[in-house]
Amino acid sequence: MAKQKTIAQIYGDCEESYNKVPKLLQALQSCFPGTICELRVAPYYDGHRLVRDCSMFDKIFWAFPSCVEAFKHCKLFVSVDGTHLYGRYCGVLLIAVAQDSNNNILPIAFAIVESESTES
Repeated sequence: MAKQKTIAQIYGDCEESYNKVPKLLQALQSCFPGTICELRVAPYYDGHRLVRDCSMFDKIFWAFPSCVEAFKHCKLFVSVDGTHLYGRYCGVLLIAVAQDSNNNILPIAFAIVESESTES
């Protein structure tokens, strides 16, 4: 517990981090014009009661324009893999990759979703 409290003091807690996601997306789009970003949120319920003016992180997708442009020169095969996120809020970081003609791996797009499924 002491380790978790120290990490929260240094980096902020999970709620703080998730609240910074919209600003992060804006920063990505301003630093890398043409970046494709989509953030989806869900209504927040306290038990069975809907909390107004409050939403909950659902999923996020982003792709950098340079990666999208480079994908035009890759082999026509895309692989998607994920890694589980651990902590208070679980989820999966998905990365779509392709191979160029030199067999180098190129990341195309990224997403954080609730589970690794066909829908996600």
